[in-house]
Amino acid sequence: MQIQSRSAHEAIAVNPVLISRPIEVEAKRVRHNGATPKVARQSVRPPQLSLAEQLVPSYRTRDDRLAVIAHELRNSLSVVRNAAHLIGTQQTVSGVLESARLLIERQVGQMSRFIEDLLDGSRVTRPQSLERQRIDLRGLVMHVIEGVELDFGRRGHRLTVHLPHYPVWLEADPGRLEQVFSNLLMNAAKYSHDRGDITLTVERQLDYASVRISDAGIGISAELLPCVFGLFVQADPSAPHSEAGHGIGLAVVRNLVEMHGGCVTAASDGLGRGSEFTVLLPAVDVINAH
Repeated sequence: MQIQSRSAHEAIAVNPVLISRPIEVEAKRVRHNGATPKVARQSVRPPQLSLAEQLVPSYRTRDDRLAVIAHELRNSLSVVRNAAHLIGTQQTVSGVLESARLLIERQVGQMSRFIEDLLDGSRVTRPQSLERQRIDLRGLVMHVIEGVELDFGRRGHRLTVHLPHYPVWLEADPGRLEQVFSNLLMNAAKYSHDRGDITLTVERQLDYASVRISDAGIGISAELLPCVFGLFVQADPSAPHSEAGHGIGLAVVRNLVEMHGGCVTAASDGLGRGSEFTVLLPAVDVINAH
């Protein structure tokens, strides 16, 4: 690039190398009227990057490495899980071996959840793509419910579902939305008393589709409520019936909902008084859905 000096007869060329400190640039005067050229020194300060901009490459490298490590760990755990399942299919298994098998399955399950949290944490901090298609929200919700039935049954929870009689059309990524609603339902189950009541309601509200998931569980404190969707924000692990996670799930929920052009909110009357999460997503007119 060209930097014009004070005199109209001076010009210096500077390589566009970005460094973090000022550099001294020598500029030799062009001979004029036979005079001996003088050397001028000029301090040139390169453009400064913000701290966030400087950290972007390192964040991407970190997330890529985490994704690779998590993928490899997940593959290895699948082999261990299959081996444990194979042991369980044998008709003659000693009590000690069966206890060891159950221990392996529990630990593999726990490690698998850690790996998914690891992957989810990296997804929050980097852009993701959506594979949009036209879907009826009612069918997607029912598919999600099928996936959580076993866990709800194990805890004795009662899930009440309210669906409209008409389609609720969206232009959305079904896989991402399943992740959203599965996460919210599992949170409701996790933070509810055994044999708790959980309600899911789907509605069309003007230009938006609304999904509300409410429970009568441990609730959310007034201090935690404003930041409940923050990354690594956790409920009090000492609270009764609380199964503290890693504070990643709700951050992922907010990220995915906002990618769809929607919003998610949380409400609670306080500890011990349950909570309600509402997801609003842009809906597609029924007339244009055919």
